[in-house]
Amino acid sequence: MKTTERYIAIVIEHQNLTAVEIAHSPKGYTLTAAGSFISHLDFDDQELFERPGASQREKLFANELSIFLKKIGSGSKHFSFGLNSKMVMLQTVPMDSSFGENEIDQQAKWELNQYFLDSHPHSFSVSAVPLQGDMDALHTPTLVLAVRKSFVNFLTRVCGQSGATLNIVDEDHFAAENAFLVNYPEAVTRRCLLVGADEESFDVSVLVAGQTTDVSVVPRSSMSDISQLVAYIQAMKPEAIYFHGRIVTADLVAEVAAASGVPAEILNPFQKVVLPKSVGNYAEIQRAQQSYAAAVGLALRTA
Repeated sequence: MKTTERYIAIVIEHQNLTAVEIAHSPKGYTLTAAGSFISHLDFDDQELFERPGASQREKLFANELSIFLKKIGSGSKHFSFGLNSKMVMLQTVPMDSSFGENEIDQQAKWELNQYFLDSHPHSFSVSAVPLQGDMDALHTPTLVLAVRKSFVNFLTRVCGQSGATLNIVDEDHFAAENAFLVNYPEAVTRRCLLVGADEESFDVSVLVAGQTTDVSVVPRSSMSDISQLVAYIQAMKPEAIYFHGRIVTADLVAEVAAASGVPAEILNPFQKVVLPKSVGNYAEIQRAQQSYAAAVGLALRTA
């Protein structure tokens, strides 16, 4: 890259939006703006975007974004959005290793029907990504990811009203994976677990030699419930665990480390990204760095 270009990523979780703008230059990456706000829209209600009133919702959200981005001093025209696991279908399924592209696509749509029983596959953008997992020779673990087209269209039109272009739409945990790989290059030699926490579940992925080998959404019955997460950790046998997410605390990380017997820490997304003290709300960004991990990972991507 010969010039400096700024990219902004906005991670949506329920009504909470967290944004990070990063300048890409020949010298590296620098955070230029960051912050969060609460929207009037409940993004977990994905059927909302198929109901009447689309124009009003688009104007409302575009106005919210305009006010917020002006407040934090963002000037990027490249918008990316990270969605949580309630806004997408996210499943890892075994697929026949002999499947071609068309057969993988058909199986992915069948899996989608099992997840959204009352929905039509053509209403979703569906992608299937083979993983480097440990299944038998006849099967390949495959990540199936689907998002409603109506919501992607909504984001596209909001970007247009904001004078910007829609760059990337991805699941927030995969964005955090990118932040992890950029900021912890030494981790490619280890078997690591990346855990994103919210109030109802943990998004978990296993990374071996820098490659994702398994992805799972681990439910929790309450905010204090870590039993299924600990069981998953013990089954996957990682060497280290890294946490990200708005509600992650040092106490949660310490509790999981003690229960699983595996070293755990909060992911720091600013090890390879410069965080200038001149940035507004610098102290808050430093204090809650785990809540910015997904947005940082997404803003590091140009495509």
